[in-house]
Formats: sequence, structure tokens, C-alpha cells
Amino acid sequence: GKLNILLEAIDGAMLVHGINNAFRTTIAHLARQQAQREEELARCQRHIQALQEEIDELKHENQLHIKQEMAIKDEFRNMERERKREGVDMTYLKNVILKLLETGEVEALLPVVGTLLQFSPEEIRKCQEISNSAPDVPLSGAAAVVDAATSAPRSLFSRFTFS
Repeated sequence: GKLNILLEAIDGAMLVHGINNAFRTTIAHLARQQAQREEELARCQRHIQALQEEIDELKHENQLHIKQEMAIKDEFRNMERERKREGVDMTYLKNVILKLLETGEVEALLPVVGTLLQFSPEEIRKCQEISNSAPDVPLSGAAAVVDAATSAPRSLFSRFTFS
């Protein structure tokens, strides 16, 4: 009786000891796996960070290239306008400018001047703004007498002083 109980107790203790060893082995194995996963995760996060930095750098370079491309295109358009100006008939241009100054017909003559001098769209817009916002300057002296005697539009010469 007592011997059997003692043997059973020893067997039970050995069984518990074996389970504990197996449990410890399993826990150690799982801990190693978790450490490996955490290391892999950290490595992946470092890789993602490096890729994000590379993306940011490439975006910055792309913006610089876009700005350079725009500057080159602007310069090309300016050079093209300059090249076209070289063939302008100066007598015709002089006559158009005189007509513009004499009659004040900016709306009618600005497109002609802009074409002859190859104004950029921005330059045309500025000229139109100036023309539309310019106040009527009162004419002085003989110019007022001549202007009053005619029904022609007010001359742009009144805006200039010639000496």
C-alpha cells in the first residue's frame, strides 16, 4: 500500500517535473521566436524609414526639375520672341506707335503692337491694365484747344512731356 502510494507520488512528481521541463523548453522556444519577429519588425521599420526618406528626396528633386523646366521654357519663349522681333519693319512699327499715341486707341492698336514686339501674354495683360486704369489727364494749353476743336479720342501725347 504505502509503497505503491509512494511510487505513484514519485511517478507523479517525475511527470510534473517532465511537464515543467517541456513547458520551459516551449516557453524558451516561443521567446526566441518572438525576439526574432521583433528584430525582423525593427529591420522592416528601418527599411520603410529609409524608403520614405528616399521618396522625400526624389519628390524634392522632382520639384527642382519642374522649376528648371519652367524656367527653361520661359527662356525659350523669350528667345523666340526676341528672334521674331528681329524681322519687324521699323517704319511700320513707328507708324503704329504714332497712331496709338495720337488717337489713344489702345484696344485696337495694342494687339498690333503686341504682335510686332512679340509681347508675352503677361506683358499684354499689364498694358491693358495700365490703359484701363489710366485716368484722363486734362490737356493743357494749345493741346486743350486742339482737343476741344475735334471730336477725336483724347491723345495719349497729353500724358507725356516733350522738351
